[in-house]
Amino acid sequence: MTLGWEPIWRKHGAQWELQPPEPRVVELLRRLKEEGGRRVLDLGCGLGRHLLLLAAEGFEAYGCDVSPTAVETCRRRLRESGLSATVTLSDMTSIPQADGFFDAVIAWNVLYHATTEDVVKAIAGVRDKLREGGLLLTTFISAADGQCARSRELLAQGRAEELEPNTFVIPGDAVTDKALPHHYSTEQEIRERFLDGFEVVWLEEKRAEGRDFEGRPYPSVHWQALARKRD
Repeated sequence: MTLGWEPIWRKHGAQWELQPPEPRVVELLRRLKEEGGRRVLDLGCGLGRHLLLLAAEGFEAYGCDVSPTAVETCRRRLRESGLSATVTLSDMTSIPQADGFFDAVIAWNVLYHATTEDVVKAIAGVRDKLREGGLLLTTFISAADGQCARSRELLAQGRAEELEPNTFVIPGDAVTDKALPHHYSTEQEIRERFLDGFEVVWLEEKRAEGRDFEGRPYPSVHWQALARKRD
C-alpha cells in the first residue's frame, strides 16, 4: 500500500497542502476541550491539515501515515509552523501507541481505502487505542457515490476489478487513488459491522459535487460519523 500512495502524494501534494481543515474536525476539537480530552491521533494524516490544527490548538497531537512522503511533509510543515507533534510511518492497522492511550482518533477519508476485512481490523485497532468513552471521527464512502456506479461500468468493460461486493480497484493509473481498493458502504454496514463496539453519536450522509482526477464532475457522497467507545 505504501508504494500505491507514494506517487499520488508526489503528484498532488502541492495542491493538497492548501486544503483547509474539515468543519467536523473543528467541531470535534471544541467538544474535546469541553470534555477535557488531550491526546488525539490523526490516522492517515496525509500532509497534515488536521495534525497542524491539533498542534496549533494545544492538543497532544499524534499522526501516522503509510507514505514516507506524507510523513516527511508533515514534519516539515510542523517545523515551519513552529509546532510540535509526533508523526510516525505506519499503516492504519499498526498504530504504535499503547492501548487506551488516546482521547480521540480522527480518520478522515482513510478507512475505506481497503477491503472490508481490513476496515474491520483497522477500526478494532482504533477501538483498542481509545480510552473508555473515547471518540472516533471518521468517514466512509457511500454506495451512492458516483464513483461506485462508474466502477461498475468499468467492471463491465473489463477495466476494473471487484475484489468483493462493493470493493473496487481500477488498475492502470498509479497517480490516482482509484488504483487502490475503494469500499463503498451502506448505512446498515457501518452501524452493524464497522462501528460495532461503539455508540454512534451521529451518522450523516454528506452529498457534494466532486471532481475526478480528470476534472469531470460526479456526485460525491460520503458518510460522516462520530462514535464513542463503549464498554
